[in-house]
Amino acid sequence: MATAYPMPDLSKVRSVLGLVFEGLQVRSGRAFDVLPGSGCWVGLYVADSGAPVAACIADSSLAAHASAALSMLPVAVARDAAATKELNELMVGNLREVLNICTRLLMSEESAHLRLEDIYPALAMPAKVAALLGAQKGRIDFELTVPKYGPGTLAVVST
Repeated sequence: MATAYPMPDLSKVRSVLGLVFEGLQVRSGRAFDVLPGSGCWVGLYVADSGAPVAACIADSSLAAHASAALSMLPVAVARDAAATKELNELMVGNLREVLNICTRLLMSEESAHLRLEDIYPALAMPAKVAALLGAQKGRIDFELTVPKYGPGTLAVVST
C-alpha cells in the first residue's frame, strides 16, 4: 500500500545517518514490538497542519547507542542504558537530535514537508502516537550498528 511519505531504503539511511555516525553499518532489520516496557522511543512527525503522519522508532539498544555516541559518552554508559532501558537527560536530548535528522528519511523533493513534533518513550506514548502506529500503511525496519557503540533497530513508519 502506498504511503504519503516515501519509505527510505538502505542507501538513504546510510547516507543520512552516516553523516552523523561515520562508518555506520545498515542492514535490513526485523520488526519489533513497541510495548510500554520495551524501552523504545518514538519520534512523532507531523505535517504543517499539525496532523501526525509518520514516526521513527528506536529500540532500546539503538536509543542508547546512538544517543551516547552523539556526545561521545563512554561506551559503558550506552551499554548500561541499553540494559536498563533508561536514558539520562543528556541522552534523551541527543536522541531527539538524531530523530530530528531522521525527518530527511521520509522526505523527498516531491513529498510534503514534515517536522519532528517530539519524542516519546514507549512507556508514556500519547494516544496520537498509538493511533498513528495503529493506522500505519508502511513500515520498514533497519538494523544499524553505531561504530564503537553497538547495534540497534530503527523502524520507519508512514501513513
